[in-house]
Amino acid sequence: MSQRFNPPPGWPIPPKGWQPPADWTPDPAWPAAPDDWELWVDVEPRTGGRKWLTPAVGAGALVLGLILGGVGATSSASSQAQEDRAAIAALTGEKSDLTKDRDELDADLAEARDDLTAAQKQVADAAAQVAALDQRTADLDAREAALNGRQGELDTRQADLDGRQGQLDARSADLDAREASVSSARSSGTSGSSGSSGGTSAAASGGGSVYYKNCTEARAAGAAPVRRGDPGYASHLDRDNDGVGCE
Repeated sequence: MSQRFNPPPGWPIPPKGWQPPADWTPDPAWPAAPDDWELWVDVEPRTGGRKWLTPAVGAGALVLGLILGGVGATSSASSQAQEDRAAIAALTGEKSDLTKDRDELDADLAEARDDLTAAQKQVADAAAQVAALDQRTADLDAREAALNGRQGELDTRQADLDGRQGQLDARSADLDAREASVSSARSSGTSGSSGSSGGTSAAASGGGSVYYKNCTEARAAGAAPVRRGDPGYASHLDRDNDGVGCE
């Protein structure tokens, strides 16, 4: 018992005794074989007369099969080619759309990266400005602390100077009082011999018995400014020693 090649419907019928090469594969344009189709079937040998008909019938069947198969294969191949062209065209359009979308996404991504870079630079600049402001604030705080320390020192010195000035004023007032007392004593000593003219001279030179503790009293008495030789003039009222007190 031998086997013969059993082509599925729509496949061309091969010559008798045809054996496929080792690397043979069906033409993709041929229709797919049914799932349970057997490509090789057993053939029982025939006996008796009419052996001469077998080659003729086989050859005719082969020719007819090739013709029908060629026509079917051609029609199937043409239809498949059209479907393939349509599929290729659809895929080409889809690929073009995808390429366009990808280009747009690449452009958006590049723009987003530029925006991110610009934002990062702005953040870095802002951070640098904040750091500079913090440094300036720290410097100003340090200077303020130093100035406050110096102000405290100046306040202390001013209080000391005010205390010393008070002491000097007291001493000056005491000296003025003593000077006035001496002048008054001298005037009293010479009043008996010189008469009225002596009294006038004492008033002109020593200021008589008038005494102002400070310029406030002199102004209150209406004597300011007090000139050297006027009643009530004293050195503690004339700080610049120009001969005019309580200017």
